[in-house]
Amino acid sequence: MDNLSKVSRMITSKRFVYLIHISLLLFLLKRLFTYLLLLLFSFQTFEIAFVVLNFKINQDFFAEICENKDKPEMKCNGKCHLKKQIKKQEEQKSKKEKINIEKEIQNCILITSKILPQPKTKVIDASSLYKFNHKPRNCISDVFHPPRV
Repeated sequence: MDNLSKVSRMITSKRFVYLIHISLLLFLLKRLFTYLLLLLFSFQTFEIAFVVLNFKINQDFFAEICENKDKPEMKCNGKCHLKKQIKKQEEQKSKKEKINIEKEIQNCILITSKILPQPKTKVIDASSLYKFNHKPRNCISDVFHPPRV
């Protein structure tokens, strides 16, 4: 009986260790996924800064391929290429920002019509609108009356 309890303890302890390992692995994967998303969003936000950083790192290369090499008085040193790259990035960004508003409104209407329930309508006979079956009442006396003693 004593050996059986030792074996069961070993099995449960191994399961416990496996559970800890799995939970730790899931925690690390969640953290990795979070940092990966942050990196992707930051890259999208700072794409022009990355173009400038790339220019600063490879400035010698851009100075060699400069279009204004024959005009040394401009002191371009590849800045013309940098201006073209920044302009290209800004054009791409402006194209992304253009949204067809009508299409978005149509999508919004479609979504709300699917989510919100349609109001229930009741058909009323026109002749019933003109019938007056109520007895006259004194509405003021119903609301305003002296206090009771």
